[in-house]
Amino acid sequence: MPFILKVLRLNAPEWIYLLFGAIASLIFGGIMPAFSLVFSQVFGALAETDPNKQEEQIRTYTYVIFLIGLAGGISQIISSVTLAKAGEELTMRMRILSFKTILRQEIGWFDIDENNLGALVTRLSSDAASLKGFTGPTFGVILSAVGALVTALAISFEAGWKLTLVILCFTPLMVFTGLIQGEQFSKAAGDKKDSSTAAEEGGKYATQAIENIRTVVSLHLEDNFIQLYEEAFDRDFRNRMLYLHYISFANALANSLMFFIHAASFGYGVKLIQDKDMTFDSVFRVFSVITFAAMTIGRSASMAPSYAKGKASARRILDLNKRESKIDPEDSSGITLSNTNGNIEFRDVRFRYPARPKLRILHRFNLNCNSGETTALVGPSGSGKSTTVALIQRFYDPLTGTVLLDGHDIKTLNIQWLRSLLGLVQQEPVLFNLSIRDNIAYGDNNRQVTQDEIEAAARKANIHDIITSLPEGYGTSCGAKGGQLSGGQKQRIAIARALVRNPKILLLDEATSALDNKSEKIVQEALDQARTGRTCLTIAHRLSTIRNSDKICVVDRGQIKESGRHEQLLQQQGIYYKLNMAQERPENEKVK
Repeated sequence: MPFILKVLRLNAPEWIYLLFGAIASLIFGGIMPAFSLVFSQVFGALAETDPNKQEEQIRTYTYVIFLIGLAGGISQIISSVTLAKAGEELTMRMRILSFKTILRQEIGWFDIDENNLGALVTRLSSDAASLKGFTGPTFGVILSAVGALVTALAISFEAGWKLTLVILCFTPLMVFTGLIQGEQFSKAAGDKKDSSTAAEEGGKYATQAIENIRTVVSLHLEDNFIQLYEEAFDRDFRNRMLYLHYISFANALANSLMFFIHAASFGYGVKLIQDKDMTFDSVFRVFSVITFAAMTIGRSASMAPSYAKGKASARRILDLNKRESKIDPEDSSGITLSNTNGNIEFRDVRFRYPARPKLRILHRFNLNCNSGETTALVGPSGSGKSTTVALIQRFYDPLTGTVLLDGHDIKTLNIQWLRSLLGLVQQEPVLFNLSIRDNIAYGDNNRQVTQDEIEAAARKANIHDIITSLPEGYGTSCGAKGGQLSGGQKQRIAIARALVRNPKILLLDEATSALDNKSEKIVQEALDQARTGRTCLTIAHRLSTIRNSDKICVVDRGQIKESGRHEQLLQQQGIYYKLNMAQERPENEKVK
């Protein structure tokens, strides 16, 4: 299917606007050649020797020109309004559709560098808006050029086919200059296979700097980010300067060509008059029609940058929206279990991150988390502990092996139902720029969470009293990324959010490692209460927080090397013993 038809299909819901806009554009395109026909007749009327006939002809042509102007105004209004409406509707729909498509992608897709935050935000904001350069008003201008061309050729051939054919002989040159312009416009619009454009690259650095402005200022990295931002656009600047030289030459050639055409046509027109093959009026009519049609077609050429940019944007959006997620969070297929115990098993799992395929994370990994018990994973950084949490949530799928829930491969389960069983508390809790009430209620989007449920979850997380002491209580805004709250407060709100859905399985990924000792103690008490009666998988760096776990597993280089209770592992004097001694030594020194 031609590319333009693929894009127009996106505009299918607005077909009625496109239809009326297309008809109006074609009519408007024929207005200028039609006016030139009457315009050439006016000169004949001015040469009329009979005053009465001259007055009658001029009056008639005046009315005709008025009607042509009225028709042109009406058709242009209809064309502009309907096609602008179609373009805006398409932009809005594609923004929403692209955003939905992005949110439905698997987590591994976001790990790829070209899909960084800055690039995706740039695509959402600019690509959808640029589609209007491919449809909408630009589409109307192109159709106007088609209408002008067809009308001009019809009038010109009727007035003098020989002269018209001579003018058409220059068409290949006009097409050649147009191709040069179009090619350069396409390059200027970034119509290339590289998905990481200058705007996306620059947007990435700008986003990083603004998001982490406190760190940037404290480390005095302003100049570094400015340099990175400048370098991102520097190559684009050089390409554009080269483009300006090319396009200047092409424009000069195109503009000069019109004078060459007039010169050759004028010379041949004089010969036709001398040979009595054409009259002066006919020659003037052909010149007028071609000239006025060229003005309309020239307007369409000025839209070439918008068209080329829209084409590049349309290609990126089409590529994005046709991508099928490997793990679709909106997928409604899969089974649900009528009775869930919460037994988790990793069976001979191998895994590498899609963005780092050469780095082995888990290798023949086996683990059992029994229902209602707390299983803790400890070990060196990078050993694969947090990866297990990601696999349970089906952020990723294992390369080989299976992750099972109550004996069922989680890939066969309904993904929405599976995730509804899980409550997650991370090392760095993510809070939205909403009220505390909304942030806790977001823990369960399958129903309307009541205020009583929100407060009950907050009490279990040891945060209710602090919330009620605030001037606005549960209506207090958390600020961007929870910036209005302390680390311990954010963590306890995250715990309340996890508990409000009453999860069957609780996942704690170093939930206290970023807190001070006082906050850690309070949060740990909340976690101890939260995990009661639930299957709990805890990832911990501080061993003091997991000593009472039912089972502790030591993970090293993607495999479980030791397993047992705290006392048993100490007696083995293996990896766990060394980790414990390394952490106790600084504590003993502090006591001294």
